Amino acid sequence: MQRELIAGAMLGAMLGLVVTIWAYFIQGNLAVAMAVGISLCAISLIASLAGSALPFLFRSLGLDPALMSAPFITTAVDVLGVLIYLNVARWILSL
Repeated sequence: MQRELIAGAMLGAMLGLVVTIWAYFIQGNLAVAMAVGISLCAISLIASLAGSALPFLFRSLGLDPALMSAPFITTAVDVLGVLIYLNVARWILSL
């Protein structure tokens, strides 16, 4: 799991930087661009953690990790991603 977290952090940092620059050029607002970039970095890290940890959890519960992981991980990461983005935007934009 440690290697997955490192890979997720590196991917999140790269994606966050690229998206922050892109969002700044599209929107022209640094605060909005930072909210998007930080959110994407956090979501990437959460997705990496969920993708590596949840199959072990499902196996310990006696469920098939291959069948349960993909739909559950996708749904959980999508919901958490929206919540992370909205909270980061609220925090950065002081709403």
